[in-house]
Amino acid sequence: MSMNDLFEAEIIDTYHYRLSYGGQSPFFNGLAAGKLVASKCTGCGFVWMPMRPICSNCYEKAEPLMLANRAELLTSIVLPNAPAHLAHLDAPVASALVRIDDADTCMKVFVVMPDGDFRKGRQLVARFLPEVQTIADFYFTAP
Repeated sequence: MSMNDLFEAEIIDTYHYRLSYGGQSPFFNGLAAGKLVASKCTGCGFVWMPMRPICSNCYEKAEPLMLANRAELLTSIVLPNAPAHLAHLDAPVASALVRIDDADTCMKVFVVMPDGDFRKGRQLVARFLPEVQTIADFYFTAP
């Protein structure tokens, strides 16, 4: 059979399904409620953000822990264009690494600064989008 004999058809297939976040559901329920939910290990006490149901240090169970919606900016890269879900804010956006208060880990998030000041050490507060589906549906900004 030659390439000229192959029959091809373009098919577009769409699937609609519900995705469960399983053991990380408290984190996403927290985002929907405007709160940051981490997890604290019942063994070693390490605080994970974003949360995880099992500690990666000692493999003990981790319990949800509500954190204050505050963080410190550690480093950032200003984006040339805001992501579509943040474009309505009409302000400079950076992809940043932040340490959320009372967490033992850092988290990569979007930071929106109307004044364009993304200096290291800047104090931040979390803001939440009206609809939560992914981990990117919140951001930090100046208090």
